[in-house]
Amino acid sequence: MPSRSHLILRIAACLSVTCLATACGSSDSRAARLLQDYQTAAATNDVAGARQALLKLVSVKEDVPDYWVELGRLEQATGSYGEAYYAFTRAYELNRGDPNVLQAVTELALRTGDLDRAERHAHELEIVSPGNPWIKLTEGWAAVKEGRYDDALRSSDQMLENSPNDPSAIGLKARSLISLHRDAEAEALLTKEVQNQPSDIGSALMLASFYVRAEQWARAAAIARTVVAQAPRSRESGLLWVQAAFRSGNTQEGRAASANLLKPDADPALIASVLDLWENYWPSPERVDYARKLADSAAGPNQKLVYAAFLNRMGSAPDAVRLISGLATLPVTARTAEPNAVLADALARTGKVGDAKKRLDSVIAFDPGNATALRARTQLYLRTGNVKPALVDAQKLVTVLPKSARDRLLLASCYMAAGNKRWVDRTLWTAFQEIPADERIYAALRVSRQDNSDATLQLQEEFERQREAKLTRGMG
Repeated sequence: MPSRSHLILRIAACLSVTCLATACGSSDSRAARLLQDYQTAAATNDVAGARQALLKLVSVKEDVPDYWVELGRLEQATGSYGEAYYAFTRAYELNRGDPNVLQAVTELALRTGDLDRAERHAHELEIVSPGNPWIKLTEGWAAVKEGRYDDALRSSDQMLENSPNDPSAIGLKARSLISLHRDAEAEALLTKEVQNQPSDIGSALMLASFYVRAEQWARAAAIARTVVAQAPRSRESGLLWVQAAFRSGNTQEGRAASANLLKPDADPALIASVLDLWENYWPSPERVDYARKLADSAAGPNQKLVYAAFLNRMGSAPDAVRLISGLATLPVTARTAEPNAVLADALARTGKVGDAKKRLDSVIAFDPGNATALRARTQLYLRTGNVKPALVDAQKLVTVLPKSARDRLLLASCYMAAGNKRWVDRTLWTAFQEIPADERIYAALRVSRQDNSDATLQLQEEFERQREAKLTRGMG
């Protein structure tokens, strides 16, 4: 890719030509100001300011590929590979013949695990830039996907002969070694790479994933912490840090890692992900106290709702009522449906079953796909012994959130309450296949098959294969 200074000069030149041709129209003048804002922010290492300026720039002049390229570079540098992929894809759509852009979209397709698209871009890249190393790299990752690990290893070694310090080739070699069960060599290679090139976030994440697979949680936390310091906007790294810290038993670090993500205005989906980790790996009353504190300082109702739902699950329903009762007004509307669902769940947990059922019915009548209400009503039915309607709601819930392990387990609980062991096993096995490498589903399925040693062994082997596939998906 061209250097940042060179690219800025190209952008400025583009603006100059445009201004001359159009007598500096209002959009061009605004773009020039935004470019200046970006340059100022970049010069002072203000990453957030630089990003905001570029986002505004591409909204004003969305048909200039260089703007998208620079935005993609910035997103990539901060570990936001999904956003970077989108930016480079826009640049690619505007200029399909630029080898630098083609290389970028190939790289990011690999990093995000989209091998099919990476291969398509690699074929295009071979036309405009024969011999580009990303062509060989894509071939190597295709070999990994197809289980041809020796071929992948040879590809990486060939690349390293020409470029011994190429992080991408080192990453491919490490993946190949791991898949060949040469773990000691892979660990040594990655450790050396992270020490020699601390900015190689991909290798650092791969090393962290290696430690996760080995359940060396303290080491995984240490690596994740260093990655977060370099790429603070990387959700994957931040969540890994939280999980690894708590699983290593270091509560203080787990709280610090959580605080790094749980800002007052944090994305509600991110908050929910952190709280799920708390629920699974932080078995302490401290988590409830901390959630109360964070909920009170949350920036808006959407954030408060996530904390309230967590407090419900943790047995602190009165706190949930305090947080969101003012939001759950009637009648149910698009704005009040979710607050009413969370409040109804709290009411059900405090024994006010009639009021809870009435609100839940109203929410589901308004929005039949409201997952919070379906889940809460399923649990209410189970607590009151109404298994048949619980099953109906749980089945709907799974269609709404097919990748939710919690809700698959709830459906299995409904079948268990109905005395249908065959459908318990079937539900868990389907979940095991469709949500691979999930520890909660695996644990439940092991309990379900504990009387059959052969089935338990086969299950364990399949779970290890799923974990291996998860480890080797994407470049890290």
